[in-house]
Amino acid sequence: MSKPAMEPVFAALLSADDAKVLGALAAVEARGDVRAIRPLLHALAGARDQGVRQRITSLLNQVKVPGAAAELIAALDEPTLAGVRPAVLSALWNAGLDVRDHLEVLVGVAISGTSEECFECLTVVENQELWPERAARTSVTRLRKAAAAEADPYKATLLNDLRAVLDDHLGRTAED
Repeated sequence: MSKPAMEPVFAALLSADDAKVLGALAAVEARGDVRAIRPLLHALAGARDQGVRQRITSLLNQVKVPGAAAELIAALDEPTLAGVRPAVLSALWNAGLDVRDHLEVLVGVAISGTSEECFECLTVVENQELWPERAARTSVTRLRKAAAAEADPYKATLLNDLRAVLDDHLGRTAED
């Protein structure tokens, strides 16, 4: 059996009519798959109604479809979705997705992104139990340099906290 045609549903997600958007969200919830993630993120980026935004965020935070982690990680690099990066990161940890193969991307977002994005990356890293050792070691070095160069004291603290979480994962103390 082929996958249902979702293009009309995805188009409705971008409608200016909130009722159409809510109807499309119900369809996505009922029969959506990994193909729905980007349209949901674009709808979130353009949504003005708080109820619509909350409904989309709720769907993203519960996403369990195969390929969801890779699709959300890829969305972090899409310039048109920059405004919803915190929601993307939040969805990764709220949905409990396995992102162990994407540590470098998360650290890159933490370093180059806003303080809010850095905080969300810290939360994702804290909630993932396993990290590849090589990626963790490389990330610790990157974070140490980035924290030292960061002008915003709050973000520098977050970067250091992220480094400490990875150091702990590696069985090292901050002084090692």
